[in-house]
Amino acid sequence: MLTKPEVAMPLKEQAYAQIKQLIISETVPQNGFLSERNLAAQLGMSKTPIRLAIARLEHEGFVRVSPQQGIVVVALSFEEILDFIEYRVALEGFVIRSLCQKIQPQQVKQLYAHLEQHNKLMKKTSDTREAQVYSDMAFHALLAQVNGNGQILQGLLRQQAMLYRVAMRVFEKHPYRAAASLQEHLDLVALIEQRKTEAAFELIEKHILNIKTLLIGN
Repeated sequence: MLTKPEVAMPLKEQAYAQIKQLIISETVPQNGFLSERNLAAQLGMSKTPIRLAIARLEHEGFVRVSPQQGIVVVALSFEEILDFIEYRVALEGFVIRSLCQKIQPQQVKQLYAHLEQHNKLMKKTSDTREAQVYSDMAFHALLAQVNGNGQILQGLLRQQAMLYRVAMRVFEKHPYRAAASLQEHLDLVALIEQRKTEAAFELIEKHILNIKTLLIGN
């Protein structure tokens, strides 16, 4: 059987993805500077795809470009994080209430299967915190996917970069939080399966709002 050949990602897309990862992983710190010349050398590209990627990242709010300062990584303010937390509570709270009304046994199995894989991931010393964060994020996206509202899913997926940056900060500051988060996810699925709507909503609300406490606490 003939297989469709893989199409190489355009250089401007490769540049965008790689530079964005440098930013959201804070390999380049907030308020740090980027150089087109250095990025071109680091990524093995000409300045043209780098420039196009920077323009896109500026439009999305990741960098600021000015004649005086050059390319500056925009700092993530605490106010933005608070707005993000409120947004997540609103959308994910709706998702949880909806799931409690219509969840099916096969969907419950799907959620537990993801959490089982996440648990195995956490037990592997070779896996990085980055992989654990992505798995944690994927669970929240899976809840929206199982719920079946495409607009809500897309809304949450558009916040993935913000979620990654915030989650990495929390897990780096509080390493124990990864295991606690997994347990809360397990408890949440159990409540959804039992259709305990209010208890499930209270748990997802507490789960998300706890981000604020962890970021400002010691």
